[in-house]
Amino acid sequence: MTLNMFLGLLGIIITIIVGAMGIIYAYRIRSIPKTTFLEHDFFSLFEEIIKYMDGINITFENIQVGPSLLMLKASFINNGTVDIDSSMVHEPLKIKLPENCKWKRIKITKTSPNVNVNFKMSDVITEFDWDLLKKSEYFSFDALIEIIDNPKESIEIDYKYIEKISEKINISHRITNLEKTNKENLYSIMKSKRLKGLVFDFILLLVLGLVLLTLLFVVPGQSLKDTHYIIKDSKNNNMEIKLIYLKNDNILIKSINGEYKEVLTVDEFVKRYNIPLKVIKNTMTTYIFAIFASLGILMSIAVLVNYLFIKRKENYIKMLLDIK
Repeated sequence: MTLNMFLGLLGIIITIIVGAMGIIYAYRIRSIPKTTFLEHDFFSLFEEIIKYMDGINITFENIQVGPSLLMLKASFINNGTVDIDSSMVHEPLKIKLPENCKWKRIKITKTSPNVNVNFKMSDVITEFDWDLLKKSEYFSFDALIEIIDNPKESIEIDYKYIEKISEKINISHRITNLEKTNKENLYSIMKSKRLKGLVFDFILLLVLGLVLLTLLFVVPGQSLKDTHYIIKDSKNNNMEIKLIYLKNDNILIKSINGEYKEVLTVDEFVKRYNIPLKVIKNTMTTYIFAIFASLGILMSIAVLVNYLFIKRKENYIKMLLDIK
């Protein structure tokens, strides 16, 4: 394959992929509501504070705090492209705990400027409502949650147990054009291994693409239809040879026993041994190398774009919530 042919094929593939990515991007940024429930922290007050600080006793409702009292710090973010006002909310945002848990206290700790949030708390469900939540606005709250099926503190409340509770927290609402609220964990976002994985994928795909691209110009685009012949050696004895097509119409002649090796052009070989050679083009092989080389390079670019998108998301959340 010539350089012009490769560049032409690469141009077609780039056009198709960039066009598809443009359609996907336009679909993502269209005017739709999008919200995120962001869990900052979720821990046992006893396990995280009291247990490791001698002489500290904390009481809640005149009862000493034990492992079953949990602290949840979270935010609700409008990270879509439209404002959400009360006319769009047909049923308020509801956060429902698992059956073995109970809301004890909730406090709104922070909001975007001029955002007014109200909540109504029952044992299992807490409802939040607002007049207007513009795009990029949010509110944050702290909540005390009690595990009610652990009266004798028989269950070990470690991070895995709390993680299971977090997974079972259900978020529902009826908001126009909003299918669901995404659940995110701040620690997972900030410490995500996805970024390291994407860097590795980018390097791997880029190297693969460059290797295939190199092979595309190193591996001959042609070959011989027949490669084994019998010729006369210098002593007029029969010698079985194997022909290997090189680049620029050259061929490598090797005897089967390995004692003889020579490079000639196709015309020189035909003239010397009076054996016609048929050279065929490896069109399919060449195109396969070209396609996979192009895909490797373009996929590495796509991975890089995804990396930058996730990194931008992290920085956006940090800026939005003033996280250092």
